This record gives sequence, C-alpha cells and structure tokens, in this order.
Amino acid sequence: MAIDTTTLVTRLRDEVNVPAGDDQRLAEKIATATVYVDNAIGGASVADEVRADCIVGCAADLYNSRDARLGVMNVADGTLEPYRVSSDPLRSVWPKLNAAGVPTGGLVVA
Repeated sequence: MAIDTTTLVTRLRDEVNVPAGDDQRLAEKIATATVYVDNAIGGASVADEVRADCIVGCAADLYNSRDARLGVMNVADGTLEPYRVSSDPLRSVWPKLNAAGVPTGGLVVA
C-alpha cells in the first residue's frame, strides 16, 4: 500500500527542517516529486518504503532549489561558502533506485 501524502509531507518537514508552516509549498513539492519519481521508476516494482524515500529526497531537493538559483547554493551560515549544486531534481533518487534494482542512468537502454 502506497504511503499517503500527509505522511510524506511530515517526512519532508523533518528532512528540510521546517517544523511548521509552508504547508502548500511542501505539498506541491511532494506532488511534483511523486510525478518525477514515478516516471523514473516506470514499470519497475519498487517497495513502498523505497518509493517514499525517493519522493521525500526529490521533494527536499525541489524545496531547497529556491536557495540554489542558477545552481549556486546560498547558505545563511557565515562559515560556509556558496557551492554549486546539480539542477537534476532526481540527483538523490538515481543511486537509491539503482540500489533497489531499478536500472537507471547509464544502464538504461532506450
């Protein structure tokens, strides 16, 4: 049985350290990440927990992307320098799907 959206939003809150507020934006990122992840999975069989982990990881990247305009992460901590991040919304998903036995990246033949 698929994990419900409310649970996914709760997990996303923990992942991005937003204990309260921003409900609509968090739900939107879960919805978008679900589409991306389900398309990446395609017809493969993946455990619900792995799918949920992929959705939350992707949603966290999408949520934090506003702090990485033009691919440069702006950090509020004065001890860190801005750094470049990937623009691929599935960057955290590919290795998880590979570990779950779903061929991705260079292994996929069109």
